[in-house]
Amino acid sequence: MSAPSLPQVEEVIQQFYSSRDPAYQKSAQEYLHNLQKEGFAWELASHLLSSSSENSQFFGAHTYQVKISRDWQTIPEDRIEWMKDELIRWIVRFSQGPAFIRTKLCLALSVYAMRAVPAHWTDFIASVYQDLRSRVNQSVDGIFMSQEAMEITLLEFLTIIPEELGRVEIEPVRKAKLSNEVTRGLPIIVSFVQEVLLNGTASSKPKALVCLRSWVQYGISFDILQPILGLVLNALLDDETFDAAAEVWSEIMASKSATRHSNTICEGLMPCFASGWAKAKHLEAVQSENEDIGKNLCQLLSTFGDNFSDWIAGKFLRPDIVVYLEMMMGFAGFPGYYAEDETISDLTLNFWYMLQESLSELPSDESGNGDDSDAQESQQVLSTISAASSTVGLDQQSIQTIKNASVHVYTRLVDVLRKKLEFPLQSEWLTWTKDIRQEFAGHRQEIADTLINSYHVLHQQILSQLIDTCALQLDQMQEASVHSPENQQLEGVLVQMEATLYCIKALSEVVPHTESSQLPRFFSDQIFGRLPSTIVCRARETALTLVGSYADWFKVHPSYLLPALNFVIPALEIPQLAPYAAKALKNICDTCRESLVDAIDAFMNVFANVEGAIDPSIKGSVVYSISTVIQTLPVERSIRPMAGLLGDIFRRSNECLEARRIAVAGGTTNITPTSTEDELEPVTATMLMQLEFLLSCCKGLQSPFEDEIRTPDERIQEYQKSVDERNRILSSESVAVELARSMEQVIQGAVLLWPHETQIAEKTCQIVKTMMTSSQFSPVYLPFPVLIRVIETGFRQHAHSCWLDAAAKIVSVYYFETTGGTLASKMSGGNALSSGQVMSSASGAGAADVVDVDNLQSSSQAARPRTMGELESESAFTQLLIVLVNKTMEGVHSVADVEEHPDVIHSFFAVLSQFVRHAPLAFYSNSPEQTESLMNFAIAGLAIQERLALKAILMFLIEFVNQNYGQEELKQRVDGLVIKIGPQLVRGILLGIGGQVPRSMVPQLNDCLYPLIGRFPEQCRNWMQSMLAEPGFPSAHADEASKEKFIKGIMQTRSPKKFKDEVHMFSNKCRQLDGSVFGSAI
Repeated sequence: MSAPSLPQVEEVIQQFYSSRDPAYQKSAQEYLHNLQKEGFAWELASHLLSSSSENSQFFGAHTYQVKISRDWQTIPEDRIEWMKDELIRWIVRFSQGPAFIRTKLCLALSVYAMRAVPAHWTDFIASVYQDLRSRVNQSVDGIFMSQEAMEITLLEFLTIIPEELGRVEIEPVRKAKLSNEVTRGLPIIVSFVQEVLLNGTASSKPKALVCLRSWVQYGISFDILQPILGLVLNALLDDETFDAAAEVWSEIMASKSATRHSNTICEGLMPCFASGWAKAKHLEAVQSENEDIGKNLCQLLSTFGDNFSDWIAGKFLRPDIVVYLEMMMGFAGFPGYYAEDETISDLTLNFWYMLQESLSELPSDESGNGDDSDAQESQQVLSTISAASSTVGLDQQSIQTIKNASVHVYTRLVDVLRKKLEFPLQSEWLTWTKDIRQEFAGHRQEIADTLINSYHVLHQQILSQLIDTCALQLDQMQEASVHSPENQQLEGVLVQMEATLYCIKALSEVVPHTESSQLPRFFSDQIFGRLPSTIVCRARETALTLVGSYADWFKVHPSYLLPALNFVIPALEIPQLAPYAAKALKNICDTCRESLVDAIDAFMNVFANVEGAIDPSIKGSVVYSISTVIQTLPVERSIRPMAGLLGDIFRRSNECLEARRIAVAGGTTNITPTSTEDELEPVTATMLMQLEFLLSCCKGLQSPFEDEIRTPDERIQEYQKSVDERNRILSSESVAVELARSMEQVIQGAVLLWPHETQIAEKTCQIVKTMMTSSQFSPVYLPFPVLIRVIETGFRQHAHSCWLDAAAKIVSVYYFETTGGTLASKMSGGNALSSGQVMSSASGAGAADVVDVDNLQSSSQAARPRTMGELESESAFTQLLIVLVNKTMEGVHSVADVEEHPDVIHSFFAVLSQFVRHAPLAFYSNSPEQTESLMNFAIAGLAIQERLALKAILMFLIEFVNQNYGQEELKQRVDGLVIKIGPQLVRGILLGIGGQVPRSMVPQLNDCLYPLIGRFPEQCRNWMQSMLAEPGFPSAHADEASKEKFIKGIMQTRSPKKFKDEVHMFSNKCRQLDGSVFGSAI
């Protein structure tokens, strides 16, 4: 770039700062940025600083900073000293302003110092200090630097230095030397700050404090600060310097050395906090409701409390501490609504938590705070301020007195915080923005946490206080309702009551479940029975949430359950209250299901009265909640409540089925699938809703003991017990028969009438999977024969992946129990092991074999003839597999088809894995040709790039190669199949390792190859040697040496870890990642 003229550059600068065209600003910025890279920019910076335009002057100063930072090496050796003098000359010239240009020049000089010290500039702090002081009242280009300008300029430079030290990136040796230079200059800095604080002007004193804060942040030691701490304390008592001094003290209190000097700091600050000036400032801020007046004071008080709560707790009874607590209380209850009117009150909340912790840890005996040297230091520092009272030890009586006093303080705090929780009246609330509302809600949660801490001080007293307040507010509500039920007085009382209820709700996290004095009083007719139950208001919402939060308490005190439910359930029919009521009902039913058994009839009667008005969006939650209670009942007792719960759902479902039949018969309905719920036809949407309710019911009916681990004998016994119970109940209970018939009718109807509707299929599958249990009977749970028929029918209708998922689950849940138990019990011969046991996976952590409990030999499961029912079940599984395979293969004709439907392929191979693991007889019941064709399809799938499907294929192949059976007939079938497909399988695995599949899948390829070699070592060696002899196989980057090393490495080790490492290294070689950082990570 050729050097442009100065007017041209200035014109671009002016346009850059004044233009409102983003495109022009971007191009101008890029031009100026490139300009600063050129060698002539050194001279250009000086010319721009001489301009009359402030924008040009600023860019000139900025250019100096950029060039020194980026192009330091281009400065000639003989010009380095000149550059320093030039920068100082410009700083002096701009010492009177403009301030932003002076700041930029000081920043440029600090960057210069980071580069020049110590090789080209020693004692740089002393040098700048002496240079600027020597130029006071001297003329630079006709401009005189006054004493005040010198002070402000020097303070600005000294403020920037520690900030730049924290940012600069230089080698450790140079940084250490730079730090030593800084350390030598610290006495000068402290002395200068002290001088300004004593004799400086009103404008330079705050600058001195800002400078001092910057050095405290840098980490200046407390010992160096000591001579000026008294002056910094005095600065707190001056309106002009308070804000800056408060920030200094906040940094000091947050520093690492504060703990070691806690007595010095605390005894120095506390008299300031208790001074008439601080009290007046606090009072002015609160009374005028102006947080700008008191925010920095509040921040300082809060920082002090957060860092020295232990000290405060030990001196709790001192008069100055009492004044401090009064001010903290005032700020906690600062007038106005948080976020809308003020943001100061939240600053105090952490202190009350810290103080509670400190009060709870008060020592039994305290000999004093700080040693003699600390006391002497404190006296020295505080020589300019009257000393506070001395520290005394604490005996047991003193500790008890402190704790008694703390009860009084926290009692007041609870009332203050309760008032801060109050919402505005609705008319004002509606004017708030969404962000303000969210901030206010967040603040309420923070107050709730503080109330929890208060409980640890007050214990039952806080409940008593809040319940008394609630009783008073109920009286006020009754009075307001009588005189003027629609007025603002009633709304105001309800707002206050809501805050009280919110406090009680917050305490549910810490109140013991066995509490038996205050909560029984609250949940009595005198208080809980009088809460608003006919008014739709926020207080009622909070009351509903409160009921749910005390579910564990109700479990211990079941006599209060029905009144609570009588309060909750009617709210379900009110849209505004329904979500809160549904959540409360769920909490209670989940926790207290056993306690509700005796009251189930009354419970259902209350539900029946409101069912028709419950909003569909929360009805599923309600159905689930009631179902959890019904689940605890004996089966005979559960039938009537179940009929009452599901009657309306079945009725509406049947209406949908009939309407759909008519529409399908008349050709007036859309039979193609839709993509979103918004696009569904009305009948379909209603049916989907009813299925959601049925799913909620089925989930609620699941036994909490369903997942218990059982032995093979126990599994069969539990399943037979559930079958016998089903037969017994259905033979004697007509209502149970009707429930079972209705559920089957709805499920079958959904499958047949909406075959292509994805959302209906997915919801039906969820219901079917939820019903799958081998140990539990419910009239609405369909039996195994019906479930497997539903899955088969559904998949025949349309190959939704969800049907494959349901098929995978039915194999894992029912195959063992319905087909005769273990493999050994079905086939003559010795013990049989299934797919998991062959050997540890190469990625496995331990050497222990993984055993499939479905096929373990149990004590009573010797080989025996299977019953007709077991043979029919085996046949059903075989038929299901045939349908799944044929239907899936119909839609897959190429790799493109596989990648187009990854969800189907993933679920298909997942269900095949379940058949291999749990149902090998069904898997191998197909002809050898069909099974071989299926395996070849899986091997061909190793070439796809779609990760979801590819991972499922690999997991199936891992399951397949891990098979090892003791039955000779089955073993021969498996081994023969492996020998036939082995070459293609090994080729696919090697191609994947060589780079054909994503690198993240290499561990799965490893897990497939390791057991294969373990079972067929010689065959695998021959196959691999033959394939790896092919040029460019499996990758053009794998040479003969790496191939030979790979075969030797994997064939000579049986260590899973070493095997995995060999595969990993060979894969990296094939992918050209060997030796790279990326290649080492997997």
